[in-house]
This record gives sequence, structure tokens and C-alpha cells, in this order.
Amino acid sequence: MPIFRTGLVSLLLLHGAVAGAQEGGPEPREHVSETLKSGEHRPDAPGRASGTRGPVPLHALQPVSSAAGEDADDGPVVAVDPNAYIVPPPNEPFRFLQEGVDLVSSLAGELNLSFVPQMVYVYQHAEHSNGQHGFSHIFTNINGAMPFWATEDDPTGHLLYNVQGNSGVGASSYPFINEFVGSPYFIDNVLTRSRLSLKKLWWQQDLIDGVLKINVGKLYYANFFDMNAGAEDPTRQYLAAQLSNNTAVPFSSYGFGAVGQWNIDEESLLRFGSMNALASGVSTGFEDLDEGRFFNMAQYNWMPKLQINGEKRQGHYRGFVWYSNNDIDYEKKGWGVGLSFDQDIGGGLTPFLRWGIAQEGAAPADMCWSSGITVNGVFGRAHDGVGIGFCFSRIEGGGLDDGRLGDGWETIVEAFWRIQVTRTLQVSPDIQWFRSGEVDGVGDTWIWGLRCTWNF
Repeated sequence: MPIFRTGLVSLLLLHGAVAGAQEGGPEPREHVSETLKSGEHRPDAPGRASGTRGPVPLHALQPVSSAAGEDADDGPVVAVDPNAYIVPPPNEPFRFLQEGVDLVSSLAGELNLSFVPQMVYVYQHAEHSNGQHGFSHIFTNINGAMPFWATEDDPTGHLLYNVQGNSGVGASSYPFINEFVGSPYFIDNVLTRSRLSLKKLWWQQDLIDGVLKINVGKLYYANFFDMNAGAEDPTRQYLAAQLSNNTAVPFSSYGFGAVGQWNIDEESLLRFGSMNALASGVSTGFEDLDEGRFFNMAQYNWMPKLQINGEKRQGHYRGFVWYSNNDIDYEKKGWGVGLSFDQDIGGGLTPFLRWGIAQEGAAPADMCWSSGITVNGVFGRAHDGVGIGFCFSRIEGGGLDDGRLGDGWETIVEAFWRIQVTRTLQVSPDIQWFRSGEVDGVGDTWIWGLRCTWNF
């Protein structure tokens, strides 16, 4: 893996140096990349469709974010708005990296493979802690897909992949911050438990003219279930897992599974799936499959465009039920139900809500609810955003079999401000107030942080 990383970085730097020596050229332009198919549609914008969570976008091959010509074939080309960036695209300091990524994308395109990388730096400091106070790391994430017997007009089959890895920078990154303040959840959810490795690899197949979609392979639940446009992606929204997950669900890690989707009509669909409940997230995903422990979930999605303030605005309303027979990581088998709502109400405002209950001992918490509001396009800048949200999780009735005892309700409140600095870089100051629900956890603490996200 070090050889792979060194070679990739060297290639990016070499191509950037060559491209940077060229002068002149047409005015920078911006691609609105075309999504081939996705279960829940999101408008493309810098930073979207690059994370590890949310709907899986299948981009046209060789997506280029700063094209030079009018004849590009990966979506319409529109003029760049310099007011949307602190450093306008003509002065992009990371252009050499983008051009290097474009070179790799072009080479990958020769193999019929898409290549969409992302890097995230996160620093957090806990005012009170049962150990160290500062935490710092760089997260690397690469998404891509390879279509088989598929065209843009008929994207019937794809092999999708995802590569992730962590590297500590300065302050320690492991054990993670939640271990020292007392939480069963990632307070920094831009994390994975390993060095650079293949996290997801699965086949997606459309059947019956797109009415039925089947996914089989090494999967991750967050690409299919419990999504939320207001609180979903920790690389650009809330850092805490408590706000991007339903905390009363024993979600499995990256592992073998199958997920189906039935498109009922234009506004509704049904998803259902089963995944290896004992997957560690750092191995093949097939480990302990012979134990027969599975996490099973079914979810109904209603996606209406409601008339609000004189305009039709997109909403997503989800209800789900789950059953897990994982009595190894948890005290007992059990079931639960949950809701996840988000609704665009205009002006860039998206309120959101999650709620869930679980059978006692079968999930990290037996009840939770979270809510908040995310605002996009603040201060007249199209890609900037702010958000504030909170989550209450009753972990006293949780069943994690790791020796940590719950003692009541865990509370977290978080606010972030996302600033689009350049075409590729977003910088987000972040602050959290946390009160542990564990017996040995901290009473309460402020956790302040900084997130820098590069999307290419």
C-alpha cells in the first residue's frame, strides 16, 4: 500500500507540474456531472457524491470538474461563478492535483473504470477527557464503478468499488476520541479502522427495465438505508455519527450482503437487504459468515415534491424495520423500527428528523431521536453551508457486549460552518457539546474541531 500511495502521489505531482507549465487557455468552466442512476436524487455540487455514504451515483466515465472545452460529454458545461469561492477557479492553488486526478481518470477510463477520489483532514480537541485531548488524522476515500454491457442510455450492470484508509497526523488518531469521552458511537465519523484498503466491492444490476435493482457483494448499509439529505455525509455536514445515523440500530460494518430495491413509482420505492452482522470492517467481509448472524432491514421511501411557499420542493420520508440475530456483539437478538425525514422548505433550508426504538439489549441504544436544520447557499455563496443539530440516545437499555455500562441518556449537540475555499477545498469549523451516557464517561465537554475536505 505505501508503494501504491507513493506512485499515485508522484503521478499527480508530475502531471500537475507539466500542466502548470502551460500558459493561456480558455476561461475555466464547471461541469455539472450527469448521474446515470440513483435511488434518491441529489443535485451535483462540489463535495457531493464523493463521500462514503448516501445514494450511490454512477457518473459518466472520466468526470472532469474544470473542463476547457464546450464539447465535453459528461454533462452540460456552465460558466463558473467566482463569487461561490474565496479563491476563484482561475487561481486554484490545487489545480495541479485536480489535473493529476483528471489524468488518472482518463487512464482509468481507458479501462472503462471511473475514479473519484477524496481526502479529508480532521482535528478535534476535547476540553474534558479520560485520556488524551487532541485527535488528528487524514482520511482517504476513492469511489468508482465499472459498467458491463452498459451504456449511458442503458446502465444495466455495474461493478462498484470503494477504497478507504486513515493516517494519523501530529496528534494520535487511535484509539478514537469516543473511547476517551465515553460513547459507543464515532464522534468523528470521518474514520475507518484500517490503513488504505478495499472497503466495498459489489455488483449492481438493473432488472425489469429498471424497476428492480439488485446489489450483491461487500456492502455498507449507509449507501442504502437510513439516509438523510440534512444529516448524512460527515465529510461535508455533521461530523458525529449520532447525527448521520439512527443510534438505535445495530448496523453492520463493511461486509458481505445483498440489497434489493423495488421502484414502486416516481415518488416511492422499497428497499430490503441482509448483511453479515459479524463483519469487522477491516477484512474480507466474509469472516464468521458460517456463524449465521445477519442484520436484516426493510425500508419504505416516499419522495414527494410538496408545494411549499409557492414552489414544489423535494422531501424524503423513510420508515424502516429491522431484525438482527447478532447475540455475539450484543446481549441478545432483537428487532426495532425507525424513521428518517428531511424536507427542503426553500431558501436552502432543510430540516431533518430521525427517531428509533429497539428491543432492549439488541442495539447500542434502545431509543433515540435527533433533529436539526441544515442551510445551504448561505451568505449568497452557492456551496457554503451551516447546520445545527442534536441527538439523544438512551444507551442504558443498549446491549453492546464490550464491557462498557450505560447509565442513561447520551446527549450531543453539534454545529458546523462549511466554507467553499477553492473549487476543490472545503474548510469547516465544527463545535460539539457532549454528555456521556456511560458510567465512566465524561460528565460533559466541549469538543471543537476543524475539517478540511478535498474533492476531485
